[in-house]
Amino acid sequence: MRPAVPADAAALAVLRLEFRTALDPLVEPEPGFHARCAAWMAARLPNAEVWRCWMAEDAANGPQGMVWVQFLEKVPNPVREPELHAYLTSFYVRPMARNQGVGSALLEAALATCADRGVDTVFLWPTPRSRALYLRYGFIDRAGLLERRFWSGSPHQAT
Repeated sequence: MRPAVPADAAALAVLRLEFRTALDPLVEPEPGFHARCAAWMAARLPNAEVWRCWMAEDAANGPQGMVWVQFLEKVPNPVREPELHAYLTSFYVRPMARNQGVGSALLEAALATCADRGVDTVFLWPTPRSRALYLRYGFIDRAGLLERRFWSGSPHQAT
């Protein structure tokens, strides 16, 4: 397990495709998505102030998982409250590497960096499968979260 670098973008794009298409049907041709996603990732990986990614690798099988964190500044405030949030996203472990501590190691790396950076709150939208892992690490299910989606084609659109 290690921080990802721009040279990892192509492998990370493959993991992203696997993660998302396990949840929803593919609508963009794979080669086009791969190129677009790899370019996006390669452009963001050098700026660790905004985006961070960790990658789990197996010497025999290559990349096995990833987790991304986007750091979001809060508006300055005059009280004792950190002025940084973190959005945890694209957390994926290949099926063959699950239940072996890979996901825990990735999550621990992301959370340690959030703690080191003085983050106020880490937030995410879990899949049903990942919910138990997050709860074990102290995440709280806040039923009061409100969301407004603008994309009407979303199969997950709020009602």
